[in-house]
Amino acid sequence: QAILAQGKKTSAAPCPAGKVGGRTEVVAMRALHLPGRRKGQKYVTLEDLALECGCLINLGDTVESLKQVISGKKFCPIHNIHFTINSHEIPNEAQLKDHLDMTTRFLLSWHSPMA
Repeated sequence: QAILAQGKKTSAAPCPAGKVGGRTEVVAMRALHLPGRRKGQKYVTLEDLALECGCLINLGDTVESLKQVISGKKFCPIHNIHFTINSHEIPNEAQLKDHLDMTTRFLLSWHSPMA
């Protein structure tokens, strides 16, 4: 086991080259931990999403363009992000102003197949 500078232990595997200069080289393997990454559901407004994503939301944009921004933040594909209002899914081709305004609450749900 190798000990990193932060004091965390990680598993170590020998370098494919084996011994170099009389010593065995060790490569530390670390995994990126992203809490809450697999799935989530919450009621939000477009104002909430603008603050969370750090972007401006134009009501003339399509739902899919907003999903692209969320996709980058949540590390999940666009087709796994769903906007629903009154149990009806908002289609990707629709403009935001057709179904929402900046203060309307809707259910944002996502799930990431990558884990």
